[in-house]
Amino acid sequence: MTPGQCYSQASLLTLPAELRQQIYGYLIAHENVSHPLPSVGITAVTHRLPSTRILHIHPTLTEEILDYYYSISTWKLIFSHAFNFFRVDPELRKLELSPVLRRLRKVEVVFFCDILLLKEYPSFGIGSFCAEIRRRADRACDVLSRADDLRVVTVSWIDTTLTGGWSEKATILEPLRKLALKRDIMFRIGEINGPDDVDRALFLKAMQEVLGENRQLDAGFTGAADEPNRLRMLAFDPRQERPSLHQQGKISPRPRLSRPATYIFPQADSHDVIPMSLYTRSKFSHQVDLYGGVSS
Repeated sequence: MTPGQCYSQASLLTLPAELRQQIYGYLIAHENVSHPLPSVGITAVTHRLPSTRILHIHPTLTEEILDYYYSISTWKLIFSHAFNFFRVDPELRKLELSPVLRRLRKVEVVFFCDILLLKEYPSFGIGSFCAEIRRRADRACDVLSRADDLRVVTVSWIDTTLTGGWSEKATILEPLRKLALKRDIMFRIGEINGPDDVDRALFLKAMQEVLGENRQLDAGFTGAADEPNRLRMLAFDPRQERPSLHQQGKISPRPRLSRPATYIFPQADSHDVIPMSLYTRSKFSHQVDLYGGVSS
């Protein structure tokens, strides 16, 4: 072929959809990411998006990558007591308004009964303890019930209190009835870690009573167990605390720099810094709404 001849270009979009998904699978790393969205009460997600350079190649590819990403990733929410000062978005108001909510397909909810609360507040009875976690779960289920694409809910239980009282603690699960009204949601039992009086069979029975005897439950668990300390750390997002610490005078605000604002894509590499203008009006033919999709 002479230098003047044209080469035919092979397009990724001409490949079968199944083959394109296999390629996307190599681009999306199976890696736990803490606080994938700043100041939103999602504590972790199981997969990492590819770099923004890849996400901006073509609007069709962007939408397909995001669609595949949501089909395989599980988003984690932790229900614990309100005394954790570093709790991010405890009422999930920012998640409620986020475009991410409408795309969620798989969610893991973790009921975390933390012994640290009872150690620091000995007079805080088990009844008040359960009521607080149940209130948080109730609000979360209200929000998740609006996730139209939600198909899988994994329920995990971590109890480090060593207090017994399972019959009262089991009432914490009752808000899940709101999600059970959506018949297209499948429930799975995740990690069960607690006192000797709570085993997997007992938890499964409690879940069945909440969801209804005719509701099928997947009792298998293939994930990795979470240490309680990790769950506590997941409740702390330093990006959330910086503004409040500024107001309290505990740290000095960052100096203003005479340069365009930048934004770090949460799932991208640490050096993948892009101009904020990219998300408003950019040189690209399309815009990527953070996890939400593509607009013209």
